[in-house]
Amino acid sequence: MELEKSSVQNPLTSSRFLKLAVANALLHVYVFSMIPLLGAAAAMSGGSSATVGYAVLAFALGMVLPGPLGAFMMERRSRKGVCLRAMLFLGILPAYEYIFDGTVATLVLFHGLQGLTFGMVQTALGTTLVNDVLPSRSRSLGDNYYAWAGRIGIPAGIALGCLMLRLLPLPAAWLWSLLPCVVAFLLVAQTPVPIKAPVKVPLFTLDRFVWPGSWRLSLTMFAAPWLLGRVVATPVNFEASLSLVGGVLVAFLWAMVSQSRFDRAPWFGLFAYVLLILSLCLPDVGVQLYFWPMFLLLGMGVAMVSARHLQLWIWQAEHCQRGTAQNTYMLSWRLSFAAGFAASACGSLPIGVPDLVLCLLCLLLRWLFGRVGK
Repeated sequence: MELEKSSVQNPLTSSRFLKLAVANALLHVYVFSMIPLLGAAAAMSGGSSATVGYAVLAFALGMVLPGPLGAFMMERRSRKGVCLRAMLFLGILPAYEYIFDGTVATLVLFHGLQGLTFGMVQTALGTTLVNDVLPSRSRSLGDNYYAWAGRIGIPAGIALGCLMLRLLPLPAAWLWSLLPCVVAFLLVAQTPVPIKAPVKVPLFTLDRFVWPGSWRLSLTMFAAPWLLGRVVATPVNFEASLSLVGGVLVAFLWAMVSQSRFDRAPWFGLFAYVLLILSLCLPDVGVQLYFWPMFLLLGMGVAMVSARHLQLWIWQAEHCQRGTAQNTYMLSWRLSFAAGFAASACGSLPIGVPDLVLCLLCLLLRWLFGRVGK
């Protein structure tokens, strides 16, 4: 009885919210664990690192495709039903591809289709179901914690993929990579969600897809996921990905301890980009032990930039535009990551001065735009 009372007083500790947040973390672990496995699969199929770059880019573009249908699916269909069906295909598509040993072309095709289903899952889970289980007063903070769960899942998934390649043959690694998706499916399936009455909306609309007022935020956030994509495509090893996990966890603990005092300050976004710039400069200072600090700073910087921008997206949007703003943030982040990944995997441009210039440009734009949304 006391536990139930505490859940009412603090909805963020309720089992319903926690299950959806953990499901989001596991889905990101699942999706990003496949990036290291993709390199091995492409090599076995006669492909190259460019194949992985095309597949990651196809995944990101696939996430955009269901966007104009998002509002129709969320308002005219069961939101939980849409989420569960999309999660089912999210697991089936790559499982079919890797079990039956497809070609390079089908690797790219199936990852594009998987991106489409992941986009539907995120629209249903992140912009609707999470807010459905929270009262209005707790939704902004809940959206931030939910997003943090996904951020932690990104480097954790990369680390898991690297670890599985070390310990298991590729077919077994692909099958074990499905486990986080299966657990996430079960968590969402057993989470009760309030039933919403259907609302009449057009089949195609920008609602829950793209929020035009966020172009400045997309520009100032671009360098952070771009740089992470560039680094992950090198590719990173298990130890490097663990350092990324550590950096994201440090940033999360900072946000928890500060209780949103410091991360809402105008200088916070500028400081986050300084960390990214430092991570780029470390390999050039002649320090022998730069490896761990470099990836630690990179994880901290990317997490802080992403957290700050999500806050701005939510603050700047009207209440009825919250879901649209969150979806735009998610698409902007994933497209920036895919662009950086493809630039490294498909080209010969080394990480260095161009990325440093891009970070400085985003830092300058952030300063010029000032306190966006205030």
